Amino acid sequence: MIKFTGRIFKAVFLISTITISFCSLSKDIWKSKGYGYVFDLSDSNTPIIYDITNDYCLRNHFLTEEARRDGISIDKKKGLLDFDKLFPLIVTKLETIPKACISKEQKTFQSDGYVFNAYHTLDILLSNFSYHYAFSDYKDIDWKLLKSHWLKRVNSETTPEQLQSVIDDFLKTIRDGHAILFNQFLERVAYYTPRESKSEKRLRDFLAGNTEFTEISQVYQYVYKRWLKNIESYFAVDSPTQKLADNFLFAKLKGGGTYFRIDSFDEHGTKKVMEKVTPHFVNSKGLIIDLRDSSGGSDLVALKIMAYLIDQQVRVGSKSFKLSTGMSDKKDIFVFPEIDKPFVGKIVVISSEQTPSAAEFFLMALKARNHVTIIGENSRGALSDALTKALPNGWGITISNEKYMDERGNNYEFTGIPVEESFEFPNLLDIEKSRDSALEYAIELITN
Repeated sequence: MIKFTGRIFKAVFLISTITISFCSLSKDIWKSKGYGYVFDLSDSNTPIIYDITNDYCLRNHFLTEEARRDGISIDKKKGLLDFDKLFPLIVTKLETIPKACISKEQKTFQSDGYVFNAYHTLDILLSNFSYHYAFSDYKDIDWKLLKSHWLKRVNSETTPEQLQSVIDDFLKTIRDGHAILFNQFLERVAYYTPRESKSEKRLRDFLAGNTEFTEISQVYQYVYKRWLKNIESYFAVDSPTQKLADNFLFAKLKGGGTYFRIDSFDEHGTKKVMEKVTPHFVNSKGLIIDLRDSSGGSDLVALKIMAYLIDQQVRVGSKSFKLSTGMSDKKDIFVFPEIDKPFVGKIVVISSEQTPSAAEFFLMALKARNHVTIIGENSRGALSDALTKALPNGWGITISNEKYMDERGNNYEFTGIPVEESFEFPNLLDIEKSRDSALEYAIELITN
């Protein structure tokens, strides 16, 4: 569901970890507000998590397996379930399992006598979108009409391979950064970015014009290595570059600024890293944060980093989630200073169309801070958390079921966080000239 940080979804994209505890052998059943989940915690040894709509009830084997491994934690007095998200899920206690999970529970690949049915599998996938997709109105989608169209493409003879191709076509029409099909081994098998990639076209054109490369992966490796090497040429020679906690790179720049690259927003000792580097930020002329090749991760990690870059409470925006009646009320997102001497000077952030998810949320948070300039390319446009739903044949799908708004009420799903000055990434001309135009401009901004 969500921007997980747990083990279950590193292989697919971003999903959150469930932290749960159990203490009752009586009926301990909870239903989430929105999200379409029922949690049966009656047996502490075998919790069950269901996906539920008015049409069906299906055991979510991904979340059930994670819950049995890691546990689940519900604040029963407040009716809140912690999913390692910005806000916990609101849950309501039920007296019994919903009727749909008794009379309409679907057989799955884990059930005795299960027989693959492409129509049934696709119907459940499309139903999940119709119930939970937060951008149906934005895209003017008539799900009844759309379901009818796509279900005509499958029948009782359709194979799993053919169904995967149909779903791939469907996701290509949706073009949502968190709409991902994955198999039971958590391997991503179908996914499309919100906008067609300009950088991929540049790299393929480069491949066509350079016979020393035989496939696109070789071009990626060549360009990426040259890009990293070019960046290093701007670092001060009297101060060593530091790779910290696997996902941070810190370096002093020639001229007195500081370079800070965040490769991901996974939790790898973020607090310790920020306590180490913030004094260097404070003593420098300005900070350049490079997110051009950053992956996603946890919004909570993004806020942890942000907390070292402000000296007062900041409202970074708001968030709402999909309900059967529309969207929930917006809930404000705040970040608070973490230390007495944070860095409050000039920040230039470099982003690209490859900057997704939690990295975009970090961009959105920085926008609410004074003395921040964003350059490069609009980010990917995939801010929503990814709601994880299971399919009866063992596959899974994630769905954008939430909306993030910045401090002024703007939503940047699909379009990405805008920049003030454009620099393409990767810049192949820069690669050949052993320079980085975006970084040079950022250095000029913080040193002038």
